[in-house]
Order: sequence, then structure tokens, then C-alpha cells
Amino acid sequence: MSKFKYAAALGMVVGIALVTAGCTGGGGSDGEDVAPADSGEVTWWGWTPDTPVAERYIAEFNKDYPDITVTYRNFENVDFRTSITPALDSGEGPDVFNLSPAGGSPDLWGPYALDLAPVAEDVLGADWEDQIGAGWANQLRDSDGRLVSMPLGGMSAGFVWINQDIFDEAGVDVPTDYDSWVAACEQISAAGKTCFTMGAGGADTFPTEMFHSIANSVDPDFFIAAATGDAAWDDPEGVETLQIIKDMREDGIIAANALDGTQYPLANEEFMRGDAAMVQMGFWYTQYSGAESCKAAMEAAGVSNPTCFVQLPAPFPDVAQKGNGSEYFGEADYGLAINADSPNIGAAKTFLSWMTMSQAGQQNVANALDLLPALKGVTPDWDSITLVDQAVQQPAIEQLIEDSVATGQSRQWQTSEETLDAIVLAIQQVLDPTISLSVDEIAAQLQASAVPTSIGIE
Repeated sequence: MSKFKYAAALGMVVGIALVTAGCTGGGGSDGEDVAPADSGEVTWWGWTPDTPVAERYIAEFNKDYPDITVTYRNFENVDFRTSITPALDSGEGPDVFNLSPAGGSPDLWGPYALDLAPVAEDVLGADWEDQIGAGWANQLRDSDGRLVSMPLGGMSAGFVWINQDIFDEAGVDVPTDYDSWVAACEQISAAGKTCFTMGAGGADTFPTEMFHSIANSVDPDFFIAAATGDAAWDDPEGVETLQIIKDMREDGIIAANALDGTQYPLANEEFMRGDAAMVQMGFWYTQYSGAESCKAAMEAAGVSNPTCFVQLPAPFPDVAQKGNGSEYFGEADYGLAINADSPNIGAAKTFLSWMTMSQAGQQNVANALDLLPALKGVTPDWDSITLVDQAVQQPAIEQLIEDSVATGQSRQWQTSEETLDAIVLAIQQVLDPTISLSVDEIAAQLQASAVPTSIGIE
């Protein structure tokens, strides 16, 4: 699942990286001169994709390159962060590893990686960057301008997923604004289901996506302006955003158990069990519209002999009711990096190039419905994809892809880790009925703890 979110543990990893960076020979130019190879072995580490998806990618790759053996190792999010740096420092690290734009990752792990711009130019030509999703390559450059990770695909968020079966059974329309959301929740709750499930406990930064969506409804420019220091989190727009979150809890939109756990597993499992009508997840959730993926996800959530429900994306309701709607936001989800100290750089270049820059490799990404393909013009082959309800879900997903590619707002790339953590704490304080702080006081604390960035500001 594409759910890599940075928690407080990242600080420990940053410390490790700063202490050990001088010990690694990574980032050198010798590997850049190594030619791609048609045989060899490649180890690949990542927190995503799920192992079955990675195995499908590798199987298709081996149809073109049968003499390259690729071994994938999937980690939980925190485990990846705590494992990758010491592994790279010890010389026992993977040949290829995931690297995302969020949380300063290009500078954190980029020193271990090759500059991939020459590889991209060799494969796609001098205009290679024009052939990649808008801005995605730039998001995976380090502060020295080196392309330390080649985008595999992009991600969008800022919308919700609905269980259409629950809405049909409750006889209610999908909400479009605050008032209709309150009314829908009353009917859904009366039908014995949770209206909107979310997990805001712990340190995961998923709740920041709800904050971002609400802020976009208040003022579409506010979130990025505050993240980059052109506005303050305790400006009227920030206070209004937090007040809406408080109102959502009091008016029955946000479930009472929201602080009992994190988005994974709490909200994910509640939605996948069919117990909740709505959940806020990003594009990665599209994969569970598939007939087989849906069953697997429901079984993982504890459902025996599941019958899949019709899952659909829907815009985040215009909760500020000012007519702004709520714009999607997105960026490169992650890319593949090559360990500069790898003994298998030739085979790694072949694997990375096929995955990220070939039509065949990118078609696999599109068909998995897990990422937006990095290579422009690649779309899902619907003849090879079976959804739970093709007639209903396919047009909705096609529209989601169109809207996702068009978004101009970043997701986490322009927001510092300190700010993301401060937003999570502010949300938890607003949702906790035992906290006596006013919304204005919570907003002031958020502003005091946030660290603005200048990323992407020209």
C-alpha cells in the first residue's frame, strides 16, 4: 500500500544519516559510467508496493530480461526508515531502493544514490523530463540538483472513497457540503454504520490530508502559503480550518473512535470490512476497486468469504460552504534509486529503466491502479482489468485520473516534517474532549511549532 508517512521516528533516522554520511562512498560518479546489463541479480527494498504487486512487476520484467533475477523485500513504513540507512552504510544494502519526495528524503538518502539524469537521457533523450509527470523529477532531486530517484509514479489525495452499497441501503446521496454531510451521517448512523472513519491517533501524518482538504475549502491558497511561510497557521483561515474539524466531531461526521488508532489499521479495516460509508485515502486506494484486490483487502481486514462492495472516489465535501470546493493535491509518490555502492549497477540500471521509463513497465504501473504512471500518455488497459462493477467504477476512476494529473498543489513535498507533526498534534487536541485549550490557542501552538520551507518557491 502506498501509505508511506513520516512519523517522529524520522528524527532518529535523520540523526543516523548525519552521523554516518561521512562513512559512505555513495554518490560517486564511477557507477554512472557502468553500462546497463542483460544479466545479473538485483535486490530491491521498499515500503511499497505490496509484495504481490511487486512480484507481478518483476514477472513482466523477466519476460524481457529473463537473465536478471530481481528479489523484492517489503518493509513496514517505520521498519524501512530504520533499516535502510545502516544497511547502506554497512555495504549490505539493496541495489535498488525506494525514495520519495516527502520529508526531505532526496537529501536524506540521496547521498547514497547515483545521479540518474544521465540514465534518463540515454533512455528517453535530451527532452526526457518533458516526458515525465509535471514536476515529478524535480521533486526527486537533492539540494545539489542530482536526480537521486527516478519517478515510478505519482500520487494524488484530497478526496474520499465511499461504499456505494451503504449509501444505497441508507437511501442517501453522497454529501457535497457540510450540511449535506451532517444529514447523510444521521441517516447512515441510523442504519447502523459508521459514516466517516478516520484514525487520528499516534504519529502518522494521514490526518494532515483532512486538514489540507478542509483548508482548501476555506481558502484554496492557504495551506501551501502557510507551509512555505507566506501565511501563518493561526491566521483566520487556519483557525477556521481547526474549528470545522471540531464541528465535524461534535456534529457526528468524525467518528468518536478517531483517536483510538491510526489510519492504518483503524480506518482502513473499518472501511474494508464494510462497516463505514466513507474514508479519506489517496489514489493508492484505487487498486481495491479491482474484483480480486477487493477480496484480498477485505480478507486482510478480517472478513471471511467476502462479497465485494462498490467502492468509488468522491470529492471531499465543500465543508466551508464558500463555493471553493476542495482541490486535489499530489506529487511524485516515490521513485527508484540505485545504490552507488552496489556491485550490480548494470543490472540495476536495466531494471530501473524498464520499470520507470519503458512503455511496458509503465503499463504495469497503470494497470495495478496503485500509482499514476510517471511516463506521460500511459493509461490503464481496461480490457485487462476487472473491477467489482466495471460500468460504474471505470468512468469514475478515469475521471479521478484526469483530475489527479491536472492538480497543481503538492501533497507533502513543500511541507516540513515539523509542520506535519504540528498539524497532527493540533488535530488531536481539537478532537480530544479532555483538552481545554481553545481553537485559537491550538492554532497558535501549531504556528509556534511549524517550520516553513522554501521548497518549490521561485
